[in-house]
Amino acid sequence: MSEDGFHLGRWADRHRIAHVLGILPAHREAELDAIGFDWKAPRPAGFDSKHRRMLLEIAAYREKHGTGEIPSTYLSDDGEPVGEWLYRKVRKWRDGHLPADEQAVLELLGISPTPRPRGPRTARRGPSMRQSAALAH
Repeated sequence: MSEDGFHLGRWADRHRIAHVLGILPAHREAELDAIGFDWKAPRPAGFDSKHRRMLLEIAAYREKHGTGEIPSTYLSDDGEPVGEWLYRKVRKWRDGHLPADEQAVLELLGISPTPRPRGPRTARRGPSMRQSAALAH
């Protein structure tokens, strides 16, 4: 983040993602090419319109929440199960079945195949009412 609060890394990632998704205006792409911008994200081979929509949803979520860690229950405003879609992609990645080009795009979005840390487990509150009744006799 710059001194004035500008998130240059996020800006660069948005441009990389837009480039991968094919929605970056030609003039912006030419400007970035002219300064030697590093694109680093290849277009996935199995790229289709659903894949594109899901990546856009993940990018929008990341922009709004500052993270690509999307809950598996997350639905887009249109009711698309983005969280489930992403969960399946990450599972394939963990199992070694996700193509490298798809991995690269997910990495740009801040997604990792490593399991997320779980929150603390709830401590047991003591014996249940049934157990308490048995102890009283």
